[in-house]
This record gives sequence, C-alpha cells and structure tokens, in this order.
Amino acid sequence: MRETWFHVSDLHAGELMLDPGQARHAVRSLRLKAGDPLTLFDGDGRLAAGTLRPPDEDAHSSGRRKPAVVRVQVGDVRQVPAPIRSLSLVVAACKGSRLDWLVEKITELGVTRLILADFEHSVVRVGPQHLDRLNRVALEACKQCRRPWRPRLALAPSPLDAAATRGEATLFVAHRQDGIPPLGAWLAQHGRTATDCVAVVGPEGGLSPDEIDALRHAGGQLVRLGEHVLRVETAALAVAATWATCADA
Repeated sequence: MRETWFHVSDLHAGELMLDPGQARHAVRSLRLKAGDPLTLFDGDGRLAAGTLRPPDEDAHSSGRRKPAVVRVQVGDVRQVPAPIRSLSLVVAACKGSRLDWLVEKITELGVTRLILADFEHSVVRVGPQHLDRLNRVALEACKQCRRPWRPRLALAPSPLDAAATRGEATLFVAHRQDGIPPLGAWLAQHGRTATDCVAVVGPEGGLSPDEIDALRHAGGQLVRLGEHVLRVETAALAVAATWATCADA
C-alpha cells in the first residue's frame, strides 16, 4: 500500500481526530479502512505513524450525509531535523492558478521560504488574505511529496526589503543580460559553500534599473536563467530545480 500522509496541526501521541477535509480525503477519496496505517505531520518537522480507527458510520439526516469523523491512534512523535541547505525565493506574484502551481512545485523541490514581493513592474499584487489559501496549497504539496517541513510564505513591500532579511545568506538575482553567468554554472562553482541562498525572480517585465542597482549594492550576484523571457512561475521553478540538483553535482 502506498504510504499516505495527513496534516495535523496539533500532532501528539494518543488518539486524535482528523479535520473534516482530511477525514473526507481518507475515507471517501482514498477509501482507507480501520487498521490502515498512515503518516501524520504538522509541517514543522514533526512526524508520527498512526493507525486508522473505526470511523463513525455515515448517517443520513433529512437526506444529507453527515461529515466523516475519523479518529487516528498515534504512536511516538519524532522531530525531523531541518534541512541543512536552504533556499528563499523572492518572487513577483502571478495570477490565480499560476501562483498556486508555483507554490505547489517549489514545495516539491524543497524551497525553504517563498516571499511574494512588490516589484516596480509588478502586475499582480497579493495581500495577507491570500496567504491562507497558499499555505493550504503548500501543505497539500507536502502530503504528496512527503515533506515534513512546509515552506514559509511571507509578503514584502519590495525585493530589497525581502533581501534585507537574509542575514548571511548568499544573494543572487535572475536577470536576462548577456555576459553574466548562467545560474547552473554559478551554483556549480559556489553551491557547496553557499548552503543558504536567497534568489530574486522579478516579473515578466523584468527588474527596473533601480532595483538591479540596489540589489547589486546589497551584494547580489546577477545570473541568467536562459535565452528567452520566462513567465514568473517558469523562472521560479528553473531556479528551484537548478538549486535542488546542485548539491549532487
């Protein structure tokens, strides 16, 4: 049987209940039964093995099915160490389903943090009201790819503000310009020492000259992603995928 993961915000040993969405997924989509094993995670590195207990039988009242109630018997909870390498993406937001897709894929690739920043050429702007949905997308992606640590999502008023919080992390900036190193080549040279990285990916209209100057003054290294103009989500995924594989080079 394929290992199945479920998110539980308050993970502890003993008996607990899955929230309604997780419960529906368990018994109606996956058709799990009493005694089936599952893995529980809280998104903050805590994991536990669990066993599905007999669910309350669905009953009908006035022709309506009652919500599934699923109880799980949880064993010992263990803490998974945080990843040694980290990548924070500072990205211009894109529209609707494209942004959901971006969050899903960077979660699968192990990105540590996603900061949605306002750039001078930004077309889409998101606010705190969008973060709840995006966090749900990230947790669903963690379930699918079996990732104990969810990416942290945040907002920033500008890419420079986002970069200013990086501490000692290495900063690089995706920019389409001849004469600057490709990201893959740069990471091949510096990736083993740059274990903490922050990457800036602007909107399709590119970064403004002022933004580029400010980021370079802050210590940013300009890198190329390819020959053509990329959509935001394509560029972000290219950065994440290249970074994810550089440790094996």
